[in-house]
Amino acid sequence: NFVQGWIMTGITQKVCYRLRKEISEKINRMPMKYFESRTYGEVLSRITNDVDTLGMGLNQSITTIITSLTTMIGVLVMMTLIAVIILPISVGLVSFVVKKSQGYFKTQQEYLGHINGQIEETYGGHMIVKSFNKEKDMVDSFNKTNDVLYSSAWKSQFLSGMMQPIM
Repeated sequence: NFVQGWIMTGITQKVCYRLRKEISEKINRMPMKYFESRTYGEVLSRITNDVDTLGMGLNQSITTIITSLTTMIGVLVMMTLIAVIILPISVGLVSFVVKKSQGYFKTQQEYLGHINGQIEETYGGHMIVKSFNKEKDMVDSFNKTNDVLYSSAWKSQFLSGMMQPIM
């Protein structure tokens, strides 16, 4: 903004200087009849006030236009960079998480079926398990299956929970 203000002030002052110079040259070529039909203040106003007003308006409006164009170009560049850089990274991360989590979901479903089968068989054949003194073996088998189910369920749920932050 400082550099822009500095440059634009310099440009506007040069334009005003050139306008005053051209007005001065024009006034020197004007016939005396023109000056007799106008008041002294009117002629002086055109030389000074009108040129200054034009210079201030030019300085402010061009500065605003340049700032607006620079902002618009900057926003378009940043949006393009986001689309070109961030989106492919997001897609890559999401596909990686999906591939990893699919295996854990598959294992979770498989061991959920195993654990449900074990529970049904154990409770359905509870008398047989007791008769052959296999409670410890059944509990150990259940714990192993349950550990695998817990691990795969935890990992699959964690990875699926990561989808929203990645997106």
